[in-house]
Amino acid sequence: MVLSIGFTGGVCLAVGLFIGYKIDGYFLSEPWGIIIGMIIGLAAALVQTWKQLRESMDKFARENDRRKDKDPRM
Repeated sequence: MVLSIGFTGGVCLAVGLFIGYKIDGYFLSEPWGIIIGMIIGLAAALVQTWKQLRESMDKFARENDRRKDKDPRM
């Protein structure tokens, strides 16, 4: 799970930087394309991380509730 979050964040950031680099090359607007691409990539990484963490916490809560139903001592 942690590896997946790190990989997804890295890919989002790398894609943002790559697109920013290409925009800089096309419009000759260095360094603004890279800066904007980095900000967009970071925002996408944060959104994806939030989604993955929320999904993981929901799964943990469901499993915890299921265990409580099975074991009356908890």
